[in-house]
Amino acid sequence: MMTTPSITVEFEAADVQQLLQHAEAATEHLPCMGDQFVAKYYAGGKVITKNDWPDVSQIDIAKIPPALFLVNDSFLMSNGIDPKQAIVCVYKNGHVASEQQNESDAFALGSEELPTVTRILPRDFAGIETAQKIRVTFQHDPRKGPQVSLEVIQQNGEAGEARIVNRRP
Repeated sequence: MMTTPSITVEFEAADVQQLLQHAEAATEHLPCMGDQFVAKYYAGGKVITKNDWPDVSQIDIAKIPPALFLVNDSFLMSNGIDPKQAIVCVYKNGHVASEQQNESDAFALGSEELPTVTRILPRDFAGIETAQKIRVTFQHDPRKGPQVSLEVIQQNGEAGEARIVNRRP
């Protein structure tokens, strides 16, 4: 049986909770790439185009839901827009930004195999209040494509059920 290559990164639960609080407190949110094709995010409920392409400047950012963006396999950031703050993010495995430059494990799978940005909704973090860590695993299945899963690791080291976060019904 062939094993599927994977990459696992972890984040401190307390840091992720702060990001979630930031995202949920914001009244406006950054859209992700796929949002440009979602009619309900535009005024009038219809995608507005310019030169035959969605005009992202017409997205109503107050309609975008709160979320965290997992950028490559490097950091989580709040999609909340707060004019008084810079972008809020935490880096994988306890790293700080200066150590993070050019560090990505994506090459282990082939950089084209990972989603560049994965939106993770607050509901995917159920149980974080008592957690120690958040574990994210990237896998690439040649038949199914990339899969990103999230586990909430409790204080006793037990992992909750893995939730697939890059595929929505």
